[in-house]
Amino acid sequence: MDRNLEAVDACFTEKVIEVRKTSHSTHVLLSSRRRVELPPFAYVREGDILEIESSHEKPLIVRKLLRNVDKSGKYHVTILPPYCAMEVIRVPPHEFRVTIRERMSVEDWEQAKRLEQFHYRGQGLNKIVGRRSVLLAVEEHRGTIAYGVVCATVPLAKPRFQLFETNFREQMKTKLINQIVRIPRIVVHPEFRGIGLGALMARHLVEYVRSYWDVNGYAPILVEVIAAMTEYHRFFEAVGFVRIGDTQGYKGRKFRPQYGNGVFESRDNSDRYQFLKDQRAKPYLVYPLIPEIKQRVLQQAGLPDKKPNVVTPTTALKRPIIFQHVSVAYKARNGLTERAAVVKEAFGVDGSQMYGQILKDFFLTIRPGDVVLLTGASGSGKSTVIRLLTETRKQLARVIHLSGQIQGLERFCRSKIVAQLSRQFDDTRPLIDQVGGSPTEAIHLLNGVGLAEAHLYVKRPIQISEGQKYRFAVALLCESKKPIWVADEFASTLDLETAAIVAKGLRKIAWLHGATVILAAAHTNGFVDSLVPNTIVLLSWGDIVEVWSLKMNVDLDDDVLCLSVTNRSQQHIQDVCIGGTDVRGHFHKLIEFPLIGVSETSNTTRLPLRELQPFRALVARSPQKVGDIAYITS
Repeated sequence: MDRNLEAVDACFTEKVIEVRKTSHSTHVLLSSRRRVELPPFAYVREGDILEIESSHEKPLIVRKLLRNVDKSGKYHVTILPPYCAMEVIRVPPHEFRVTIRERMSVEDWEQAKRLEQFHYRGQGLNKIVGRRSVLLAVEEHRGTIAYGVVCATVPLAKPRFQLFETNFREQMKTKLINQIVRIPRIVVHPEFRGIGLGALMARHLVEYVRSYWDVNGYAPILVEVIAAMTEYHRFFEAVGFVRIGDTQGYKGRKFRPQYGNGVFESRDNSDRYQFLKDQRAKPYLVYPLIPEIKQRVLQQAGLPDKKPNVVTPTTALKRPIIFQHVSVAYKARNGLTERAAVVKEAFGVDGSQMYGQILKDFFLTIRPGDVVLLTGASGSGKSTVIRLLTETRKQLARVIHLSGQIQGLERFCRSKIVAQLSRQFDDTRPLIDQVGGSPTEAIHLLNGVGLAEAHLYVKRPIQISEGQKYRFAVALLCESKKPIWVADEFASTLDLETAAIVAKGLRKIAWLHGATVILAAAHTNGFVDSLVPNTIVLLSWGDIVEVWSLKMNVDLDDDVLCLSVTNRSQQHIQDVCIGGTDVRGHFHKLIEFPLIGVSETSNTTRLPLRELQPFRALVARSPQKVGDIAYITS
């Protein structure tokens, strides 16, 4: 039975006179001589005033009364029940069911510490001094896949002094320092980067602080992040953090930490904490918890209240590629080997059958900026279409008979405008040196394909796994800056979940670059919903080709978004809908079009921009799996 549903038979408010902690629980003695058992990491001190609701002398709800009351009217923080929230993260068609909860045992702490190997600064959880709490992200089949920490803040931060018009001495005297909370780290297992888990952890840490955090009885008013990595990983800003400056940094000085029971208390082992020495300037981001502080933050950052926006990037390809009446047959080699002659004689192979007909009277239009997915059984012609895009007529003439026209490529050397996915790497240089015009650009590109780990940035291709090599190959494809990106057997060596994560990242990077993407894959169910291709070409034996194609039209009119959908197929499309996807990857339907005829455009729907606030992208979907994406910026 859920303890929150149990009948409450006693409610009382008492003072804590003694606290005794073990590895499994916190034992509290109250002024009435009652004893209460709380979770092992509960933040309770002698002198605290607790409100307790219990059933059969078992505490169900425990709250701590705060000394100060901020302007949001908050009077207490929760101690029991511990923080726990269920999340379903979607990377279509896959779902990751994650519980985000407080650490409740020594074993939980060990789980978090195991993930430290994936943090860019390595081991360090035990160096976070002062009041701290840890939230774990536990996936139902894979265990702990992420953790995040909140802690008491550091005493020196120039942007904080500017924000509150104070100085070091005043913030200590007024106890302002007790009202500031810091997020020192969020760590996500490398295999689960690229699904928005970092942003989700940041959001839950803020919610935890709102209801569960205090230092010495003072309610929090601001959550801050001080970290160089925020230059490259922008997930904090994605959930509402605002950068208001950079810390000053210092060299040659060392500060003796006085964190301990609460915020400030002498600590004998301060010599161990070398991170307090020689600090360089770092970005300073904040999340205000009350309206008054929010206004201060916006003023200091020089930002108005942000509103969402949708911008359509300029496409790198300026004209469509059109296949008209294209037929392809592979040539038989001149002469037969001795064994081949035996087969021909024994089975009566007709000489005409040695010309392998692959495509016959093939039509396809690839428009600038489209994502096109070629699919079908092995031997149906997917790789042949890729060859027609990547090889010259002279190269093709050696192995195939080609008739018909391919318009849009005649004036160009294909190698100058078409980039093809390749698994050929330079094993002498780290990943960070092989992509991007700058470290920032390189990191953003590697993050986009799920290689979002500092240790991976500095490894060479020979030192990473096969799945990571494939992600790097996709990053090199995106790095090409050519207008057309092509990949045969896309994601064929990846597990289904990783394929969806890579497809999702590739889709966004292509949109940002205005690239036209053509992918070929025999099995697409694992990633097609995350790719959201504009065009799907279903190739079948017997020269049967089925093409579905959809385009979402986006226009801005002041603060209103005008949306319509064009069916570019030769069949009607039913039940097309446009919706927003949130940070968890959930799709929220906004508009539905019951039927769009052949070569028709739906009626235009007007949508106020403010309605896009919760979303990260607008997505058009159809039962045939074709659609479109427009990403939302602020």
